[in-house]
Amino acid sequence: MLRSPTPFLRTMLLVVLASLFVVMSTAFVSIPQAIGGHPGEARIAGASSMAFHAT
Repeated sequence: MLRSPTPFLRTMLLVVLASLFVVMSTAFVSIPQAIGGHPGEARIAGASSMAFHAT
């Protein structure tokens, strides 16, 4: 009796892609939150300080 591996492969692919989506979504949200901006953005020195300056 030969069985086609198609249902198993389809289920495995679905599980792998769903897991990858969850990991990538979490990383896309948590990494910028942790470092205060997206990686690769230009940072201006002192721009993140909340001190008031009248000039």
